[in-house]
Amino acid sequence: MAEKEKTTSVSKGKKIKFVLFTFLFLFAIIFVIGEIILAITHYQSTYDKMKRFSLTQAKWWACDSVGGPRYVSNQVGVPDSIHFLREIWYYNRLKMINNDGYHDRDNFTAISPASDSLKVLVAGDSFTWGASANIDSSYVDVLESDIKKAHPALLWNTGIPATGTNHALFTVKKYLPLQHSNYVVLGFYVGNDFEDNLLPYDQLVFNDLASCYNLYDYDKDFKPYRITKREAFKKATGSFPAEELNFIQKILIRSRFITFLGDLKEKVANRLSGNKGKTNDQEYKLTKDYLQQLKDYVSANNAELIVLIIPASNDIKEKEEHYLNAIKLMKELSVQYVDPISQLAADDYLKIDGGHWKNRGHVEAGHLLSTYLLNRIKNKGQNNFRQN
Repeated sequence: MAEKEKTTSVSKGKKIKFVLFTFLFLFAIIFVIGEIILAITHYQSTYDKMKRFSLTQAKWWACDSVGGPRYVSNQVGVPDSIHFLREIWYYNRLKMINNDGYHDRDNFTAISPASDSLKVLVAGDSFTWGASANIDSSYVDVLESDIKKAHPALLWNTGIPATGTNHALFTVKKYLPLQHSNYVVLGFYVGNDFEDNLLPYDQLVFNDLASCYNLYDYDKDFKPYRITKREAFKKATGSFPAEELNFIQKILIRSRFITFLGDLKEKVANRLSGNKGKTNDQEYKLTKDYLQQLKDYVSANNAELIVLIIPASNDIKEKEEHYLNAIKLMKELSVQYVDPISQLAADDYLKIDGGHWKNRGHVEAGHLLSTYLLNRIKNKGQNNFRQN
């Protein structure tokens, strides 16, 4: 009897070992295959993200609660030109910064309200700033060139990357009284402007690798709170800085498969928690409020607001929720808008570095916007742009 129990115990032990070794073998196979597939698809590991991230603020960048986020003129140098060889347009735009910290040939000096020039103030994010376009080929550059062929005109571009409608409201309130604008154009990128409106913009940092991060996060009630640079590093890359990691952690952060599993876990957790739906609702609510404030302020100052809807690349194939919400907002608030989606193709977008328009996308949108504005002026019979 004892002999039988001993045999049964040994048999169970062998089965457990067999199951464990089988599980480990299958995991190793899946791990290797996963690493190969993710490498082929260029999926970024945590280590890859960390290499593209720095906590050192670029000398060509400044941000505070008074002046807001802005560039610093005459601070881009030879090291930047080397770093931006793949994105030479970025380097060229950093060389053209006015005294107020915006990408514009004009300094924003006070204009007399008696000026009879057409005055246009443009606000927005990186698309408006001119990301991925050659100098004079961004949608703002094309708009300016077109309207100057029809009227004596002055256009100021206050676009700053990584900002939302809350920042546009800030720049319009700051510069509309200075320019005595006739029209305000807001470039609204559906890809991330809703999201950007969840956080304040006065602690936005661009590092020396041209990556940006915000020293704010928000709690479960969507109330913003300050975070440290170390916490911002973790939020952006999925890991604390390498010098804080042990030997095993330094190995794991190099695995694309481990990073993929972590990203997948986070996505599943968010979906099950219902956070995505709550976040979308809050994004919509805040964006609507900022747009309403912007429209009211522009109207109260005898100007008109026009919004350029900037679709994300995915919207070209099938219109997604943020795009549909943007159109819905414009109609709810009775905001004039221009939508270039029918003129765009998937190939008009870069597949990397934020998915911005190539030159053609910018040019198409710029011509469409200028046509709308000039027709608006013509239909109103507007031949006087004084703001007395």
